Amino acid sequence: MNKLNIYQKIQAVMSEVNYLQKDDAIKFGTTSYKAISEEKVTSTIREQLVKYGLIILPIEQEHFKVDNLTTVNVKYKIVNTDNGESIDVVSSGTGVDTQDKGVGKAMTYAYKYMLLRTFAIPTGEDPDKTSSAELDEKLNKETKKEPSKDDTKVKLEIIEKYKQIHG
Repeated sequence: MNKLNIYQKIQAVMSEVNYLQKDDAIKFGTTSYKAISEEKVTSTIREQLVKYGLIILPIEQEHFKVDNLTTVNVKYKIVNTDNGESIDVVSSGTGVDTQDKGVGKAMTYAYKYMLLRTFAIPTGEDPDKTSSAELDEKLNKETKKEPSKDDTKVKLEIIEKYKQIHG
């Protein structure tokens, strides 16, 4: 059998995993939405990575924290175990935590979405159909609360830090 190159292997994984249905319901306050668990994504993709001889390694990571929100930017290397060829892919993630778990949560998010985007796996509902501004407005109406100056300040700090990192 002819050995596949890295792009053919990625395409083979894409052919094997056509869709992953969201398996989790997230609720906090008056907000609720469906999500897909990291466990479901990782276990499904892992099976195909093993089958096709691909490994994924985190090779670079940077993080920063503003209040309870931690953001990570990670570069991963996908390696073809048959011949050592590799490609790099990048992903970002955020995690909210008042203690020391923000980086771990952000890393989990970054890895999950790197897998979903690299292997072009749809999960159903599109989060881009509703803007953050719409969600904020809905939440503020439900709680009859206006966004605080601190909320706006934190968002602006995050945007500024992102611009510094990514130009």
